Amino acid sequence: MSKQEQRMKRLEKLKRDLEMMNKERDELRGILAHYANRDLNNRTNFENMMLEMQHDQVMTDLKKIPQEISEALYKCKELSKENQLYCIRNCQLLTESLHIKNQVKILWNENRQLLREQIALEECTKKTKRLCVEASLKIYDKYTQQQLGKQNTVVHGGE
Repeated sequence: MSKQEQRMKRLEKLKRDLEMMNKERDELRGILAHYANRDLNNRTNFENMMLEMQHDQVMTDLKKIPQEISEALYKCKELSKENQLYCIRNCQLLTESLHIKNQVKILWNENRQLLREQIALEECTKKTKRLCVEASLKIYDKYTQQQLGKQNTVVHGGE
C-alpha cells in the first residue's frame, strides 16, 4: 500500500470519527435540551431518541467494519510476506549449515589422513636415519679395514 493510499485511508477514518463525534454531540445536545425543557412526560419521544442514538452508533460501527477488515487483511498480507521471507532465509541458512558441516567432515577426514601419513613419514624417516647411520658405520669400518690393509701391505711389503 503506497503512502498516498495510507494517507487517504487515514483521512477517511478521521472523517468517520469526526462524523461520529458530531452525531454524539448532537444527540447529547438533544438530551440536554430535553431535560432543560423538563419535558419528561413525553417518554416515548425520549425512548425514540435513545433508540435513534443507538441505531446511529450501530450504523457508524457498521461503516467502520469494511475499513477495519481492509486494514486487517493488509496487515495479514504483510505478515504473510514477512513470514515467507523468514522461511526462505531459514531454508538458506539450513542449507548453508549442512554444506559447512559436510565441508568440516571432509576436512576432518583429510586431516586424519594427513596425520596418518605424517606418522608414517616420521617412522620412515627414523628408519632411514638408522639405516644411514648403520650404512655409514659399515662404510667407515670397511674403509678403515682397507686403510689398515694398505698400511700392512706397505709395512710388510717394504721389509
